[in-house]
Amino acid sequence: MGLQRWGKIPETIFVSQWVARGVPRLLASYPQKDLDPNLIIDIFGLILREEEEPREGFYIVEYPEEAAFSRQYAHRNFVCYFSGMELRQLVGLILEKGEDPEPYRGALVRVALRLFRRGEIPTAEEEWEEIWSQILAYTDMPIELRIADIFRDFEARMILSIMVEEGVLTLDELIRKAREKISYPITRDLLISYVYVLSALGILEVRFDEKALIERVYLISDVVFYRKKPQKFDEIIKKFPSVKEIYIQYVSDYIATWEADAEKIPELLSNSEIYPLIQKFRQEGAIEESRLSPSDRAIAERLKEENILVKIDNTYVMLVDPAYKLLFPKWTIAKLVEKAKEDTTMRDLLKNWLNVLKEAYLRRR
Repeated sequence: MGLQRWGKIPETIFVSQWVARGVPRLLASYPQKDLDPNLIIDIFGLILREEEEPREGFYIVEYPEEAAFSRQYAHRNFVCYFSGMELRQLVGLILEKGEDPEPYRGALVRVALRLFRRGEIPTAEEEWEEIWSQILAYTDMPIELRIADIFRDFEARMILSIMVEEGVLTLDELIRKAREKISYPITRDLLISYVYVLSALGILEVRFDEKALIERVYLISDVVFYRKKPQKFDEIIKKFPSVKEIYIQYVSDYIATWEADAEKIPELLSNSEIYPLIQKFRQEGAIEESRLSPSDRAIAERLKEENILVKIDNTYVMLVDPAYKLLFPKWTIAKLVEKAKEDTTMRDLLKNWLNVLKEAYLRRR
């Protein structure tokens, strides 16, 4: 896959490492491979203007007018994500002049998460091209795919389940609880990266509490993956009346198993080969086998095995639509309201959380 297929794109992705008593190191950059390591020192310098050492999370810094590389980079944005002090890695994107950094936040942290999980810096050209393509594709990816993509991972599902139970936690409390529930060794930095992916998606929000000098995590939305009635269902049963009985029986069985089944939905929705065909069935409801390419027929057969489609004669018909829904966390709020009746500290946390929720939902309007 050649890079020329993309339109306007960032200049370069880089991976660097913070050295507490030394000079930050450039570990890799792509597609510009001869990036000056001194530029990375400048970026860390901009990040450290307000802090003695970098904290985990996002940084968007603008290169100043009067610095060593101002001729090339003045007023250009650098979108960066710092892993934390276990891995001490900074993954950053150098944007072209005038590019908005916001669309790249989710893409950057998702790629950073993959790099951290990998445990080593890629060396092959093909690996870097795949990473670069992921960044570019992520910015155009529908929110449905982005959410499905992260919830393929057990760690993301565990973090959300803890937050649905608690509503508000310090970042340290959340990481401790997640580590207790995950049966295999996992670094703090990796778990924190999941928190920031979920934050970029608007599911959680991380804020620094200046009074307590700690970072708190707030639940913004619960997420449910489920199978729903297709939008074209009425048209489908007019043309294929037998589908109605099949659907009624399926729903009767599905109600008892939907929670266990929910883990399958992210795998289907986040698959770049399957998703376009799901979209096609959403639009048309039913498609004759003869209209599908050999590769699409193979995908349709898989969707049939997953009980998303049924086959009536020579036509594939959508039985259920794999979907997700963001839910306002009213049940979690109700639990905290009960706790706050006896606990004044909890009252303050609840008040702060409700303000954060109000701001988050106003931004969505």
